[in-house]
Amino acid sequence: MKSDWRDKLEKKLMAAPRIVILGVGNSLRGDDAAGGIVVRELKNTVGKRKGRKTLLLDGGEAPESLTGEVRKFDPSHVLIVDAARGGHKPGTIYLVDRDEISQDDLTTHRIPLIFLIGFLEDSLGCRVEVIGIEPKNLDLGEPVSEEVFAAISLLAEELEKILMA
Repeated sequence: MKSDWRDKLEKKLMAAPRIVILGVGNSLRGDDAAGGIVVRELKNTVGKRKGRKTLLLDGGEAPESLTGEVRKFDPSHVLIVDAARGGHKPGTIYLVDRDEISQDDLTTHRIPLIFLIGFLEDSLGCRVEVIGIEPKNLDLGEPVSEEVFAAISLLAEELEKILMA
């Protein structure tokens, strides 16, 4: 049985001809490394096979620094993957409601994601979705938790299926 987030994401990306998957997060802050790890896992699978046109980028703490590469690729859709606190059980994967992303949220990123989303949609005319993984621990120097590591593997596997369909 498909999960709710997967069904929604599949519908949003079904007809997308050019997709950027942008991992976001600080690899030194425990579960905040989730976005970059998802991108690295996908590079080992999707990146080596023919499927939809997909650009996989690890934006780290400053995803806005990759907007030039995103612009050159001319995507129809951008999927941002990030550890995101949404009040769920650690390791929960969910589509982030952009109305719940505050422009003044404390963040590990250089600029709030809502600004990046607006910039990409306004300047490129693409659709941006954010998929979050609920973190357990964002402390500096901590490893990725078991719950989030399991979610990373599941998300990468499901994204591979969607992108290769």
